[in-house]
Amino acid sequence: MKIRTMYTTIAVLLFMTVTVMAQENNQEVLDTKISKSYTINDGKKLVRNSVEITTKRLNTIEHSKDDAGKIDQDRIVDSVSTIVKTVQIDNDEDDAFDEKIVFSYESKTPEDFILVSKNNELVVAMNEGENLKIVENINLKSKELLNDKTTYIFTNERGENLEFLVQEYSRTSETAMLKN
Repeated sequence: MKIRTMYTTIAVLLFMTVTVMAQENNQEVLDTKISKSYTINDGKKLVRNSVEITTKRLNTIEHSKDDAGKIDQDRIVDSVSTIVKTVQIDNDEDDAFDEKIVFSYESKTPEDFILVSKNNELVVAMNEGENLKIVENINLKSKELLNDKTTYIFTNERGENLEFLVQEYSRTSETAMLKN
């Protein structure tokens, strides 16, 4: 009988531990993958680039302080999300991707910004149906960080600064040779 009581006690303690740990998880992860295209003028002709965008959105879940201790708590909607994007660009006739950009930023809004390349520089683009539209006439400031990464600062329509931390920007050697 003592063994049965001991097993029951251990099972209850494990269940309570898992329940408490589940309550501490205050993040929600949303993953999406979409394909888009955008057109640029390379100085000689219009070039259509295909893009595959993988987005990982980490939403911090915040609850109303008035609901503390309640089972059915209300969420605070404008909590900050960390968005991590992987953009793969095919800018020629083959099916292989030629460039890869991995960047992240934090935002309270659902606006969807994307960094793409245009004539050997990174520019901001926004969703426009099945295509991407490069945001013209903007100042995309950059600053180098100590760990060889670059942060680009973009000011949106509401005057808020968004910092895009570029974690990776790579190009295939063929593409790099074609651009020179």
